[in-house]
Amino acid sequence: MPLTLDKTIAALAVCLALFHLIVASPFVLLPDLVLRGTHLLLSLVIGFLIYGMVGGTVRKGVDGVLVALSIICVGYLIVFHSSIVVRPPWTQSATPMELFVAIGTVVLVLELTRRTLGMAITGLCLVFILYGFLGPSLRHVEILRPLAHSGVDLNEFVDQMYFSFEGIFGVALGVSTNFIFLFVVFGALLQVIGGGDFFVNVTKAATGATRGGPAKMAVVASALMGTMSGSSVANVATTGAITIPMMKRLGYPKTFAGAVEAVASTGGQITPPIMGAAAFLMAAILGVSYQEVITAAALPALLFFASLFAAVHWEALKHGLQPMQRSARGATWREFKAGWTFLLPLVVIMSFLMMGYTPTLSAFFGVMATLATPFLRRSTRVSPAVLAKGLELGARAGVTVAIACASAGIIVGIVQISGLGFRFSSLVIAFADGNLYAALFLAMVAAFIFGMGMPTTPAYIIQATLVAPALVDLGADPLAAHLFVFYYAVLGQITPPVAVAAFAAAPIAGTSSTSVGWRAFALGVPAYVIPFLFVANPELLGQGTWTDLVVVLARSGIAIVCLSIMLTGWLGGRPLRWLGRGAFLISAVLMITPSLVLSALGLAAIICVWLFQRYEPFGPRSERGGA
Repeated sequence: MPLTLDKTIAALAVCLALFHLIVASPFVLLPDLVLRGTHLLLSLVIGFLIYGMVGGTVRKGVDGVLVALSIICVGYLIVFHSSIVVRPPWTQSATPMELFVAIGTVVLVLELTRRTLGMAITGLCLVFILYGFLGPSLRHVEILRPLAHSGVDLNEFVDQMYFSFEGIFGVALGVSTNFIFLFVVFGALLQVIGGGDFFVNVTKAATGATRGGPAKMAVVASALMGTMSGSSVANVATTGAITIPMMKRLGYPKTFAGAVEAVASTGGQITPPIMGAAAFLMAAILGVSYQEVITAAALPALLFFASLFAAVHWEALKHGLQPMQRSARGATWREFKAGWTFLLPLVVIMSFLMMGYTPTLSAFFGVMATLATPFLRRSTRVSPAVLAKGLELGARAGVTVAIACASAGIIVGIVQISGLGFRFSSLVIAFADGNLYAALFLAMVAAFIFGMGMPTTPAYIIQATLVAPALVDLGADPLAAHLFVFYYAVLGQITPPVAVAAFAAAPIAGTSSTSVGWRAFALGVPAYVIPFLFVANPELLGQGTWTDLVVVLARSGIAIVCLSIMLTGWLGGRPLRWLGRGAFLISAVLMITPSLVLSALGLAAIICVWLFQRYEPFGPRSERGGA
């Protein structure tokens, strides 16, 4: 990239970050349409400059035209926002200029989506647009007849996509503008000032003294990094560059090392307080506070990492892996003392959220605290250029999220204007025959299909629009239903055949993406059960009494540990044969059920298998592992 272009992108990115900081402050108030329009306009301009066509003058000219069109098409909305807000929907014909700017904006969003996120979501947007216009024709195709509708004409399409808050400039882009962008900037800033290194070093020191320390370090560090980045691929790129080579040196197989990092990094997206972009969307869609979402997500996240931690521990025992050398892992207190100030921005954000402030204001003060943190100690000071780089990196990442939200707005707009959401929910209910658990299984399959190769944010938006209402209609708690589809949108990152987190981990591990993907899927099996657990047991979301919560949490914890042991095939210092594995699988199922009698039977089976393993071996005792 030419130096002048690189400087232009950096300047625009910093301007975008500063714009969001200014409008998020308590002193500035702008109309929503102006905020969203400016957010999208700058994202389009920066995006077309970053992801420009490679080649000669003609291709660069095309990028210049696209940048100019972005300024004209979205700038029109910013300039005339006051008249657009009061424009009656679907009652007047659009002028040629209105048609131009509206259709131009749709084309610009789709083109930048193609460049940044690939053809998967772009193609899906095009399918939904075609569905909007060709809906009446579907009644002539028997298998598609239930999805037929009265059709959308050009004026209705333009009004929905451009001149309303239910299309491109809808809830998704609004959440990106008001919440997500600042949190992404916060994470990028915290990493460039040294917060990422601090978390990794403390985790290495704390877990390195145990068997399989680097793998456990990957689990814990990725959870901590998830509080900053909210991206599985970004987590793999940062923590994986350290943890995967460490695991390989310790003796873990390449495939397992890559899989551990992929699953752990994916779990970072479900770790409060940030949880990736989709959690903010969930709060907006449900009309609840963000604090309520992160409170409900806390225990399922704990179960997720407990299951992975257990799998890593038993795999370490299975391979006879020893703790790290003290010189390699460092001292926990020394590492903590060297960088404890990096925790202050997180404390600031959590404190403001707990006091009931909006996520926007909490993120604003969190970013301000992050900018100030390096100057609290001489050893952590950085130059203004480093802070500017953090703002730039955050804005670059925020551009991708903005485009994903804008393209998802196209899909949501078509779903709403065509009535597809109601039709799809009716079909799910009909196929499930009114059974909630059958509907949950269908929702899981739909989540894998819709989320294949797609970023979490648009994958969640699609499922929240199409699938979650059906689960609510069948009796699921609304928050549990949305967390259910959110989890599977996240788990799509490690679900073959398009497991993007595994694809990112494979080159670092030095093995094939396919092998890492399937190993990550196997490691994550207990995590695939957790959404069913919290739908069946709302206590895991913080509902009910403390007594109920303790009982459900204990049963759930035992169940996922059983699944981890079953998948690892190691217990009591020796291999666990298929009979023992089957017993642990059955025990896990019994522990999941709400019946105390069945749970007691499951617990009894676990104790019996452990005693047999300990004193009446199913196979030869290994010299390598421990109890």
